[in-house]
Amino acid sequence: MKFYVLEGSFVENHPTGEAFKKALDAHHEYMDVGLKDGSVLISGPKVGAKGGVIVVKTDDIVGFCNNDPFVKEGVQEYRVSEFSMFDCQDFVEGWFKK
Repeated sequence: MKFYVLEGSFVENHPTGEAFKKALDAHHEYMDVGLKDGSVLISGPKVGAKGGVIVVKTDDIVGFCNNDPFVKEGVQEYRVSEFSMFDCQDFVEGWFKK
């Protein structure tokens, strides 16, 4: 299993209004699945909106990103950084070891 930090940024001319809300709701559902199955450690919007940050573990980061409704609907693109865990707080250590 590999670990990643994803920094999402809204793409220029992304959907707005009802189309944005629909994509946002679907994105939240997608994040909820990852939180429940343990693949997502944290997710949330960047201050000032315009994107978000996710810490995820997966063997298929391309699939993870491409299946995100925000990507599918042309709202957001990700800058992907793979990392190796060196040290962490005790309360999150189990997430890295599962």
